[in-house]
Amino acid sequence: MLKFFKSAAKISAVSAIACTLSFASTLSANAQTQRGLEGSYVGGSFSTGGGVTRLNVYGRYDVRQLPISVRGNVTLVDGSGSTQTFFSPAVTYDLPIGNKTNAYAGAGLSFGSGDSTAFLNAGAEKEIATNIVVFGDLTVPLDNNVDAGFSVGLGYRF
Repeated sequence: MLKFFKSAAKISAVSAIACTLSFASTLSANAQTQRGLEGSYVGGSFSTGGGVTRLNVYGRYDVRQLPISVRGNVTLVDGSGSTQTFFSPAVTYDLPIGNKTNAYAGAGLSFGSGDSTAFLNAGAEKEIATNIVVFGDLTVPLDNNVDAGFSVGLGYRF
């Protein structure tokens, strides 16, 4: 039964990503002069709960002249007295939805600690002050044994 609920949650998350992108593309079509967030950045986030602590270091490389970015994050997970490290590179399609604001969606591969899984991700990013970016990201693994994750963090744009 638990496997059924995990599968249903993943299908719901992927559906939410698809709906978000459809809505964002409608906004973009109505505002073709939007430039979105340009440039690359590095940043991080921290979360704790349920006896598990996570430290994430994120990066975005903006591929000039194309609406795509190469993203990656290194996640350190400390739980039950052991630390695991995961590396998750991804390629995303970036959609400008406002001034210095993007929505994005893509896919990647997470690997580490002997395991690997493909994932889908979607999120948004916005410059909130000169070269300071806030971002939020939903990651949906395509493996039934791994839970979806959401993180919010800050970055420095260069």
